[in-house]
Amino acid sequence: MEKKDLILGKNALKEAIAAEINIQKVFISETLDNEDTKWLLKLARAHKIPILRVSKFKLDKLSKQNHQGVIAFTSAIDFYQTSAVVDHMFSKGLNPCLCMCDGITDVRNFGAIGRSAEIFGIHGLIIGQKNSAPINSESIKASAGALLTLPVSREKNLLQCIRQLKSMGLVILCASEKAEKTIREMDLKRSLCFVLGSEGTGISEEILSQADELFKIPQVGKIESLNVSVAAGISFYEWMMQN
Repeated sequence: MEKKDLILGKNALKEAIAAEINIQKVFISETLDNEDTKWLLKLARAHKIPILRVSKFKLDKLSKQNHQGVIAFTSAIDFYQTSAVVDHMFSKGLNPCLCMCDGITDVRNFGAIGRSAEIFGIHGLIIGQKNSAPINSESIKASAGALLTLPVSREKNLLQCIRQLKSMGLVILCASEKAEKTIREMDLKRSLCFVLGSEGTGISEEILSQADELFKIPQVGKIESLNVSVAAGISFYEWMMQN
């Protein structure tokens, strides 16, 4: 991780917020609990910056420098509103196609998903404020720069976002090994949102319960699952071919 991706210390974070630097998230030591820290938390929340209370051990792993119990990740991109991306596609006479990444924390996988999304014409990615890969120099490199041009939305509540997308007319397609239909059997000539989950736990149950349809990637080998970024590339290619 490059040093320019991190802001270390309380004063540096206050100055960054005042300078309107785009901040992805803030990690604050769970042992910090004074008035100055409470004020900092209030300031971050007022600017809708995600905050996570973590152990000092985790902070020390993120940086060996003096961080004073506060580390913030800067963002190399500007985030979009999900509804604005959908409305923009509708205004162009197109069926929107988005991809929601639920719990995908590996920067290389996320970067590769972004790369495939841009190549095959997906209109945008959706990530959560928590439990998602940071958009930093490493993920941008893995995306071959795609994350600098592809609209990315960051949502506080992915379940609420799913419900909003459904109210706007999008079909929610969740990737699942338990699905009966393969991606090639799906009608992808609609307004839709693909949902991909982490390789460890998959799509969360609450989001899976909101799926309109499930799909799987056909396979003939003995290994049970594909890398999530490979599954994304296959799904996006099928969408492009149908459209």
